[in-house]
Amino acid sequence: MGKSGNYNLKNKKNYLLLLCLYIITIPFQKIIWLPLVNSKIQVPEVIFVILILLYIPQIKWVDWKNIKMTTLDKAIILWLMVGTINLILHFNVTTFIELSGQFYLICLYILIQFIFFHSKAKEIEQFFVKTFSLQLTLIIITLFIGLILLTQNINIGVFQIFYSYPYFGDLYRLKVLTNEPVMLVSILSIPFWIIIALKDGKIKINSIKKRDLILSMVLIGLMLLGTYGKSLPFILAILVLYFISHLKIKNKGIIFIRIFAAFLIISSILLTHIMVTKKPFREKEVYGLAIPFLRIDNYYLYKSWYYVQKENAIKEFIEHPILGCGGGNLLNIINLKYKKTKETISRPVYDPLSTYTGTLAEYGISGFLALLFLMFTIYKEVVGLSDSNGLKWIFICSFSYFMLEAISTDIQNFRHLWILLGFLGITLRSQQYPVNS
Repeated sequence: MGKSGNYNLKNKKNYLLLLCLYIITIPFQKIIWLPLVNSKIQVPEVIFVILILLYIPQIKWVDWKNIKMTTLDKAIILWLMVGTINLILHFNVTTFIELSGQFYLICLYILIQFIFFHSKAKEIEQFFVKTFSLQLTLIIITLFIGLILLTQNINIGVFQIFYSYPYFGDLYRLKVLTNEPVMLVSILSIPFWIIIALKDGKIKINSIKKRDLILSMVLIGLMLLGTYGKSLPFILAILVLYFISHLKIKNKGIIFIRIFAAFLIISSILLTHIMVTKKPFREKEVYGLAIPFLRIDNYYLYKSWYYVQKENAIKEFIEHPILGCGGGNLLNIINLKYKKTKETISRPVYDPLSTYTGTLAEYGISGFLALLFLMFTIYKEVVGLSDSNGLKWIFICSFSYFMLEAISTDIQNFRHLWILLGFLGITLRSQQYPVNS
């Protein structure tokens, strides 16, 4: 957006309040259920509609000519174009819903740009930090309420039971009111990095005391552990790399620490995709195949459901290499093939996908290249931010985590990820077109 833009956003406080409400209600994902879309539409979507209805009359359409697109804007538009072409070629209800979700989240990205247009970098930073801190507070309050109600035999669903969970057996995993534990981990990751940045002095907010930061770190750490999430080693590895990146000393110890961080990441990925046990057969167990593919001494190695789904995705990609099988269609196609072959594989209650292999299967090589371009652009733009910008380190840690999480989770429609992208977009603009004090 150029300097000549003259948007005068009326009642800006109201828009900021609604955006704040949108962000803090993201963790509550089982409030609304509707036919066809199930639980995809929740309170944030209601708030988004209100925001759009209030905002559109304020836009002066003649000023669109003053918009100067960033590389991030172009990468996101390219992603939308690929999705649109995909819908035209594979038109069905599932693909339409998939593209609708992408379009909505891109509109959310654009909306953040307009709400904070001509805002000072400090204002953007303060809103981001305070809103996600408020979100964390609300999650903690909800958890304590859920625990208190459990003592009265009232279950609101803060825990989810997983039977025969790999390496742990039957297990209650924390999810508060999100869809599943992995979603809670990804949501908590953003306020976690905010707390680290505040503690490290990258961002300064006078109203937050040191003891509050320490308490928040303890609580968020306990909640993350309570999820038993497969991606916790990712967070630990990024945290280790974050701190050693600030050490000016260069010695062999630093190299060993980096090797340790790499070990955490690689071991987490391997143990997620391959289950190691002494059992020679897993007929009644879920999360993977019942027959081992390899035996090493007294240990048997099984393909987990994450491994199997990637195999399925690659097979589908080979069948439709250029344009894929259609957005959102992969699971339906896999299920149809299982029915035809009368496959009796045990399955978990959800079907884990990878953003990478899922994109290859559903959008083909064209969609995968668009995804890589978007990810490369995010990395390039974040690294290019000024070191004086406190959000830079939050962006680096957060996007690093999401790119690793994407290996075994479909993250492309995470609301909080697109909120993060929105704030990256407006941060880039505030740096390119700074507002005078």
